[in-house]
Amino acid sequence: MAEIRQKIISCPQGHYYDANRYESCPYCSSGSFSPTVDPFADNAGESPDYGGIGKTTDVGGEDTYGQYGNFGPTEIPQVKKRAAQSMSKTQFVDISTPAGAPVPVVGWLVAVEGPCRGTDYRIHTGYNYIGREAGDICIHGDNTISAEKDANVTYVPQTRKFYIAHEQGKNVLLVNDMPVIGGGMEIQSFDLITIGTTKLMFIGMCGEKFTWGEA
Repeated sequence: MAEIRQKIISCPQGHYYDANRYESCPYCSSGSFSPTVDPFADNAGESPDYGGIGKTTDVGGEDTYGQYGNFGPTEIPQVKKRAAQSMSKTQFVDISTPAGAPVPVVGWLVAVEGPCRGTDYRIHTGYNYIGREAGDICIHGDNTISAEKDANVTYVPQTRKFYIAHEQGKNVLLVNDMPVIGGGMEIQSFDLITIGTTKLMFIGMCGEKFTWGEA
């Protein structure tokens, strides 16, 4: 890499080019745009306006294009990872909430039995995944709960109702001591949800009497 770096020089205008390919700066002679960032710098190819996602440049100063747009080969895995993370956070959208406003709470789960007894967990519009280490609702103290996506509680603003469903956890999900079988079921305020050794009381804020869309 050190040998390649020595071939990249900068002209008085700050354009980087390969001295082994050109006797003088090809950008100055053609008048075309060229990168003025050292292609071997740690932050090469990053754009401060777009969180480090921007156009990359190869050794010869040519733009790198491909299946994922203006990204170099080493950036593609990170681009795919960020895209997957963004897709995994997709929620039902309450169009009544102004852009940039805090996401309003629509209900709560309160631990009434188990290691986290007394702890409350906020529920928002859409899917609220329950897990021990990751998810929208993390019940850290109960090792019998799966690390992520043991179950989910969902609020659908279109119906103004709450639903619970089993996900990837190995626990039997109970509502009022009855198992949740199949695709899930509707839940009501003060229903008791059992996951692992934790029992949660559900309290709904939104519903027939109140919704953020008409507040």
